Amino acid sequence: MWGLVAGIVSYPVFAWYSKHYLGEQGLERGFTRMVLVFLVATILSSALGYGVSWMTSTPQSRNSQAQLQKKGTAVLADELKCARDPASTVCQSTAEQANALEQKLLSGLAGNHKNQ
Repeated sequence: MWGLVAGIVSYPVFAWYSKHYLGEQGLERGFTRMVLVFLVATILSSALGYGVSWMTSTPQSRNSQAQLQKKGTAVLADELKCARDPASTVCQSTAEQANALEQKLLSGLAGNHKNQ
């Protein structure tokens, strides 16, 4: 939460300083300067927000976030493999599991709807 606040509050400050710095370097006003100011302010405020979030989080939450990120990356890698070869056995097994889960969820919803 504090990282988000730090990022939002610091964005205008970083934008103002980068605008003045680029002006002092001789970059004239225009689209290029505006895009550079936007990029610099976005990168710096995001980095500050990430750093504040990292500093204020507990080691346990950092560890769980890292595990979630690894699991998410593995899921995306599996999806990429399935996009390349949808007929593979892994993709077929995943599709069958997804269909079974979908049917289970839908039957549970239908059962709850009938009971009401």
